[in-house]
Amino acid sequence: MLGLFILILAGGAAVYYISQQMGTQVDPPNSAGTLEDQNIREANYIRIGWQKEAYEVLQKYVAASTIPGKIPYMNNPEILRSKMDSFYGGVVINDFDTPADSFSVQDLSEEDRKRGIFMLTYDQPPQFALKDFFRPLASLEVQYGVDEADILLSTMAQVGNFAMEPVRVHAFFKRTDKGLKLDWEVFAQTKYRTFQNFVELPDVGISETFRVLIVEDVPEKGQGVTGARTYRLADPANITDSTRVNVKLDSDIGRALSIINWRGTKQNYPTTRTATVELEWTGQPDNPQLEIKRFICWEFLGLGGKEIPATASAK
Repeated sequence: MLGLFILILAGGAAVYYISQQMGTQVDPPNSAGTLEDQNIREANYIRIGWQKEAYEVLQKYVAASTIPGKIPYMNNPEILRSKMDSFYGGVVINDFDTPADSFSVQDLSEEDRKRGIFMLTYDQPPQFALKDFFRPLASLEVQYGVDEADILLSTMAQVGNFAMEPVRVHAFFKRTDKGLKLDWEVFAQTKYRTFQNFVELPDVGISETFRVLIVEDVPEKGQGVTGARTYRLADPANITDSTRVNVKLDSDIGRALSIINWRGTKQNYPTTRTATVELEWTGQPDNPQLEIKRFICWEFLGLGGKEIPATASAK
């Protein structure tokens, strides 16, 4: 029995020694994985993995009602802080009318996603308030075209007078070393339609920067300028918010835009590009003229575009 007891002790010591040695010899698992694993995770993130993070960032941004509360979720916040202060004027910010869960995924090109640019969109069609949707009935003579409706009837019967404006918002996200961040400038421009306000309310001497879609167009009747080409600028989310500008061919801006010229060239179809430009109202209060004061870059500044040296203004 004594010998058996000694053997049991010796066996237990051997098992303990072997287990300790095995524990020291086995390498700890590599949490980062192999290069192939990293590539698979990156490909999955670019394809669909970014969506969850984008919704989380947007939800936190929308929930914040102050500029300090929104800053952590924005791209380039240190540059935009003063612009936001001027834009909101110190009031409580309410973005709950565009909740994050009402945005949908917009698939950009794989090239853009590899550059760390992603997009969600909000699209609310015109809404009708039923309690206000009681229009006056026209007489049979008017309905059948015998008589024309008077001004009052024409105005009161227009469907557009009973509809709320559609709301379309583009939420771009830029991938940074701190995760996805919302591009506030495109978000604010498309949601509040600042481009439309600027082009429809001339104010001589005022200039603003916008992200736009730009294409060469024909001049308005009687508005053509010798030695210039006409371009149409439109808001990227609300494309009906658009305007035409004339640009001199021999100006720096004219040369920059010449790559999309199609009238009178071998390329007989229009090409639309995204760009960032600074617009300005010039001339006299009784005859304001809209011009491109500065062509900043192709694409949207802060996302894929980088600012180029300032170019001279051109009508």
